[in-house]
Amino acid sequence: MKCILSIENRQNTNSNNLQLFRRKIMLAQKVNPQDFPPHVVSMNSFVKLNQVNTGIIFTVKLVYPEFEDIKEWKISVFSTLGEAIFSRKIGDEVTYKARQKEKRIKIMDVIFQPEANGNYYIKSN
Repeated sequence: MKCILSIENRQNTNSNNLQLFRRKIMLAQKVNPQDFPPHVVSMNSFVKLNQVNTGIIFTVKLVYPEFEDIKEWKISVFSTLGEAIFSRKIGDEVTYKARQKEKRIKIMDVIFQPEANGNYYIKSN
């Protein structure tokens, strides 16, 4: 929640995304990091995605806003794509908006998830 509060006043922040993310966090089932399912997208996960309508396959890393770097395929959890894939699992299909168009993607794989690799603490980048 601190992360949400810290960026709420930034001019380039989409308040709808923040509200959706806040609601997702509030409704989430709390689990110990050691018990987090390895097929679910968490922070700092590398995720293989398939853009359903084009068949384009790409990989992103889900990061906190301060580490977002589109050129390196690091996407913010507060972006429309980031919010759409956060806490979703392999096989899920989700819709998000990009440039005023709806896009549909399928989560093909969670290539790397920190919790599944014994990293239970949030690190920067």
